Amino acid sequence: MTESPFVEPTPYTVAVQAALATVPCQLFSLWALTADQVAVEDWIVQVAARLSPEQHRFNRLLFAAFGAALAPNVALTDFPGYLAALPGASFQVRLLEATHAIANPTLRAEAEALLADPAGLQERIVEHLRHLWESLLAPEWQRHAHLLTRMTSTLNALIFSQPQWQAADPFHALRFLLQREPDDRQLVQAAGVRRILLVLSPHVRLHLARFDQGETLWVVRTFDPQLLRRDPLRRAEVLGPLSALADDTRLRILELLVEHGEQRAQEIMTRLEGSQGNVSRHLKQLVNAGFARERRAGDANKLYTYDPAGLQRVMFLTRQLLSRHNVEAVGQEMAASAQLEQARAGAPPILRDLLDEQGRITRWSGKAKEQEAILRYLLDKFEPDHSYTEQQVNELLRTWYLDADFVLVRRSLIDAGLLQRTRDGARYWRT
Repeated sequence: MTESPFVEPTPYTVAVQAALATVPCQLFSLWALTADQVAVEDWIVQVAARLSPEQHRFNRLLFAAFGAALAPNVALTDFPGYLAALPGASFQVRLLEATHAIANPTLRAEAEALLADPAGLQERIVEHLRHLWESLLAPEWQRHAHLLTRMTSTLNALIFSQPQWQAADPFHALRFLLQREPDDRQLVQAAGVRRILLVLSPHVRLHLARFDQGETLWVVRTFDPQLLRRDPLRRAEVLGPLSALADDTRLRILELLVEHGEQRAQEIMTRLEGSQGNVSRHLKQLVNAGFARERRAGDANKLYTYDPAGLQRVMFLTRQLLSRHNVEAVGQEMAASAQLEQARAGAPPILRDLLDEQGRITRWSGKAKEQEAILRYLLDKFEPDHSYTEQQVNELLRTWYLDADFVLVRRSLIDAGLLQRTRDGARYWRT
């Protein structure tokens, strides 16, 4: 049978993992100090404001012109060690190669002027990075190092150790790591990669990078708890942000922000001919739903911009909600909930919060009345006029009590006079 020419080819796969790329991640933080249009945490904004004009200018030039030459070995974990190993002939070659790759003629001219003194340029780069590290980044990094290590390890253990992440659809993987639909630029960056590394950063909210057009895509981002989410998505989580779009005035506000760029609240009121209270309410809903960003101007006014990430996010959530995996998971959760209600309906009211959907005790209680109810509930699982070995008692308790402390429960049943046993503990029976 001839295959249709219009059938999409099977997509290639990628391996995905979280990486503790310490030195590269530290360089991303230093780059973010002077980078344009990169979402960053407040620490970056505050530190960038403390840079001198010359530090700011050189840092911007350094990463714009020579960023590719600074790329370190992923395994490096010591920034001072990285700086010590940086100068040398190979670094000089990388600086030249980075300069030749610059498309902007003005930037290239600045880079070539610095390269007129190769040794002086290398020394200046190292001293600049050392100063930023020792005076700004080192103490800040110390605050985050342990958490970054722990969260990277947790992601690999709970998520990326699953077989599907060793051969994942690249665009499905990218959606998951971004927690939203990728834009056109991000899709281009992901094309042809064979490996995706998630690198957690305390400062850069989201940035994608590919070094030397290699087959590895770096997704550098702050930690999002949704990456560890195991429960299914619910309709209400999608309806929330969608409802923010289900209003003509709010859609008109977004159109204004797209058309005119950043706007003061007063400008939006004037264009809409609306009241302050009404427009402010709509703006607040758009900001809360992630479709607009808000910042304070120098005065008391607030400035608003359209945030396309909000639309990407709601598209991602809708796709997730309607995925077969999520629909099946919701169905299983609803069935388990119904089973739980059924199991609890036949139990004494005092025990209902202590039972799971299979009618098993989930925990021991510190309250005497609940302890007594637990013991009598377990006693009902023993047949009258029947004796049990210790192993059989343990198996019965395991069936009806999650993670039971067999010694504690057996002793409690005997002390309460509900069970009896032979002197040697070989046989047990109901009183």
